[in-house]
Amino acid sequence: MPIVLSVLLWLVTVWIPYVNVGTTIALATLPVKLSKGEMISPMFIFESKYRHCMGEYFILQAIIFSAVYISILFMIIPAIVLSLSWMLAVYLLVGKGMNWALCLSESNRLMMGYKLKVFFLKFVVAFVLFFVYYILFQILSDASGLLVFISLVCLLVSVCIMLSVDAVIYRELVLSEDKVEEAKPEEAL
Repeated sequence: MPIVLSVLLWLVTVWIPYVNVGTTIALATLPVKLSKGEMISPMFIFESKYRHCMGEYFILQAIIFSAVYISILFMIIPAIVLSLSWMLAVYLLVGKGMNWALCLSESNRLMMGYKLKVFFLKFVVAFVLFFVYYILFQILSDASGLLVFISLVCLLVSVCIMLSVDAVIYRELVLSEDKVEEAKPEEAL
């Protein structure tokens, strides 16, 4: 429920200049918080610390967007591979406080050998969601007044589910590696 409320609060604030930057960056931390099992208060998106990294966030997003957009010119597959390689970059920026350049290289390193698995995981989840929504819309096709509301609810549910999937990916690739690195000095003793 806190995920849904956080996304709803973000939707309310996305139209407010300057505040929307902080809430958008805060929403990007949601998978990081979920992966760590932290208690989430929907009001966390208003914390000022998220506006403090706006420069790094915009640089990172601009580089990712530009590179993926250019790679589309080489057919779609390089764009998919590149976007999967860098999918953890924003989470590393807000979750670990890395600079934008390190986020890109670290995300690429962490995703080595996992891009195909992550692609299929996200594809299967998206396909199941699409299938469920398709059936729901077929059942409710006569209730045209409700379709807009149902569409918005489906969009909200989809965003929450995909953020949760990203949280699992972050936990498995980033946090599990942190635990291994923490255990290494103990083994050396």
